[in-house]
Amino acid sequence: MINEELLQGFFCDFLIARGISISKKNINHFNFTGSGSIDSFEILSMIMELEMLTNIHLSPDELMDENNATVGGLIETLLRKQ
Repeated sequence: MINEELLQGFFCDFLIARGISISKKNINHFNFTGSGSIDSFEILSMIMELEMLTNIHLSPDELMDENNATVGGLIETLLRKQ
């Protein structure tokens, strides 16, 4: 079963591996689409890893939803879908 702490850890690890330093305290506010810190290929890689980790499929509409542009918004969506 996934939970918020597990997902926050995933995002922290994913971003740190790409040279982006962020604390778990601030992770929910990180806007991965608007920050310019990771490119579209990295975002796609992140989504694919998330889907494998959680076994939850994100629809194209969910991926385009601006509420899911932040880590916190995407975590809420994933937790709601489990």
